[in-house]
Amino acid sequence: MDGDRLRELLDSNSVKLKQRKMCYAVFIATPAPLQTVEFIPAVTKLYLRLPNEKEMAGLGDKFTMPYIYYVGSDSKCSCGFQFYSWRFDDPEWQDKSSPSALLNLLNQLTISDDVEYYCCWDGDWNELIESTRVLNSHKITLENNYFELVEREHIRFERMKSAVK
Repeated sequence: MDGDRLRELLDSNSVKLKQRKMCYAVFIATPAPLQTVEFIPAVTKLYLRLPNEKEMAGLGDKFTMPYIYYVGSDSKCSCGFQFYSWRFDDPEWQDKSSPSALLNLLNQLTISDDVEYYCCWDGDWNELIESTRVLNSHKITLENNYFELVEREHIRFERMKSAVK
């Protein structure tokens, strides 16, 4: 292959990589239907929508619960949910509204039921789950132990245990 052809291929691949937006995609599954919420720029901190056909084709085997939702943040994608507890006091990470909204949603939903969660890169819905864990969202805080977004991770957020015995 001559140098001109090689440069042409490299430039072509570079353009394709630049065109692919690398964003997180967070999905949750619940045992009961939820109200979807529309994204409104500069207002929305968290929204829910039904997955499209392509997403559902790749997500179907990742959840055991019947109602699956895409969870978007203030950035329209799920990237706005990324947060690191060790940066809680960092001035560059002062807008914690979307991570806080996600944690509030999980806390609300897990009062009565478990919730399943899956995170991947947008478009990687068909990829296999690489890690799983079980968490209690009621024991998570942004300041101390936020779970962060991890690609191809499945989390089961446990239902809040009743204090009455």
